[in-house]
Amino acid sequence: MKIKETLEDLRAFVKEEHEANFAKLFEVWEKSLSKKLETGETQIIQSVKAEDKRYLLVTLGKNESRFREGDMICLHHGNAVNEAFVRQAMIEAEQEGEWLVRAEYDENVIQSLGQPCYADADGMDLKPFFDKALDEVASSINGRNIVLPLLAGELETDFIHEDNYCDAADIAEASGLNERQMDAVGKGVAAKYLACIQGPPGTGKTKVISLIAKVLVEEGHQILLTSHTHMAINNALNKVAKEGVPTIKVGASSSVKGLDREIQRYDYGADWGERPDSGYVIGATPFATCSARLENFEFDTVIFDEASQITVPLAVMAMRKARRFVFVGDHKQLPPVVISKSVLNEECYSVFSKLILGNEKVSVMLNQTYRMNAALSHWPSRQYYQRELVSAGDNADRLLSLERPPVKYQPVFAKDNPFVFIKSPGVNTRTQSKKEAQLVVDLIETATEAGMALCDIGVVSPYRNHGKAIKTQLAKRLGVFTAKEVVTDTVERMQGQEREVVIISLCSTDKQFIQAVASFFFQPERLNVAITRSKVKLILIGPDLPDDFKVDVRHRTLQSHIDAYRSLVNVAHTVTLEDA
Repeated sequence: MKIKETLEDLRAFVKEEHEANFAKLFEVWEKSLSKKLETGETQIIQSVKAEDKRYLLVTLGKNESRFREGDMICLHHGNAVNEAFVRQAMIEAEQEGEWLVRAEYDENVIQSLGQPCYADADGMDLKPFFDKALDEVASSINGRNIVLPLLAGELETDFIHEDNYCDAADIAEASGLNERQMDAVGKGVAAKYLACIQGPPGTGKTKVISLIAKVLVEEGHQILLTSHTHMAINNALNKVAKEGVPTIKVGASSSVKGLDREIQRYDYGADWGERPDSGYVIGATPFATCSARLENFEFDTVIFDEASQITVPLAVMAMRKARRFVFVGDHKQLPPVVISKSVLNEECYSVFSKLILGNEKVSVMLNQTYRMNAALSHWPSRQYYQRELVSAGDNADRLLSLERPPVKYQPVFAKDNPFVFIKSPGVNTRTQSKKEAQLVVDLIETATEAGMALCDIGVVSPYRNHGKAIKTQLAKRLGVFTAKEVVTDTVERMQGQEREVVIISLCSTDKQFIQAVASFFFQPERLNVAITRSKVKLILIGPDLPDDFKVDVRHRTLQSHIDAYRSLVNVAHTVTLEDA
């Protein structure tokens, strides 16, 4: 009965997400053009030029929009609903005032454009892919005997091949891995059906993935390495390939960002003419298994990276192609983007969150972070990881060291203050603050004058609008190309990255607005990602919440998230701008 209910729940989830995504899209499309221009939901397009049969060079108008590389857009004459002349186009690259857009288009229409046009967000109907995967998993032997029972909690997952476990753990030890990493490699290789590896920030999960893949391939396994984004897949593939494992990427030509040049890319798995008869690794998204790219392939093992951001239906799409699964992620970091459900709902939408519970014997948490120094790892270890996360390696006791004493903001950059809090300077600000953007730029400039390289600094903000304001100020101060050395992005884009110094700029000071967006603003997974990007110095610029700042007493979970933010601020060294 549980298996049937599980399948029904998955179908209902896919249907609800499909409806919610398109409802949200149409809601934006139907707003007035003037309103969308004001909120940044529409970008004015000055001109559009055909580069070749697949690409458009788009010159932007002067308004500030939310769009960036990787977004899907449509181009229209003023009404996205019935005046779109390009649909489902992808922003492949962006530079000052221009986008390179991959799209299918009518060249005659592009050549005849004689007036400014507009870009809105667009979407793709992915429901047929999910329906196909669920239909197949419901009817196949593998789906009925392994995948669905596993998701329903009715599959015995405790069995581990002890000899294989010991051999793999020995290989990991010889490679210099710590005890938890050795355990993770052993379980990833030897578990009969399932292994779950929790990798908190900086704990070396990609190294663990690469060794699991290496040992399995040497045993003859054919492996699919997958995730929710091409960037995550490519990052893991790079590590795997360095172990000497036969490795390729399957996907479109636009899917290779961040992929080492030595790794071959093919449109279709069948194009790999020199594919080994035994073990290998193919990196691709789950959707590739539902298309001609990989539809006719079967695998022995599927390794999921960033599994905490993968929904259960998306995981099923890849799971139906194998009989054993290794999930690597961290359910204390960002969950999947789910439109139809509240982030406060405790139901498990992440496949990692769902499977790590109740499967303790085949699960392990990596517990040594090689990124954060001891001062920076203390609070997240206590708040999210039951005090198990500890700093290790050369970075554990390292503090910020500048070539020259800073002229300004000396308390902020003091070696003895690894974690600093500054109250946001804006008044009644929401998703953008010019004063705070200016402060961030001042801090960056001070750090560089003291000898820090721009590439060692990262800036995290919850809002694209505020991130753009910071980038604009940086470009004015440092020049367009120099400013790009500082990674400035949202929490979602910063997961997986690290920098010597990280500035978190929360921007919002309007108390009513913060209450309205509290479930987003104080979401613990977002906070955890933001504060764990830095190695030696973390600067948090945010609201100093008054004691009477509360939400509805019925929202106890949300109130606990607000209390956690207060706790974080309390452990920081507070610097006032007057003192700085």
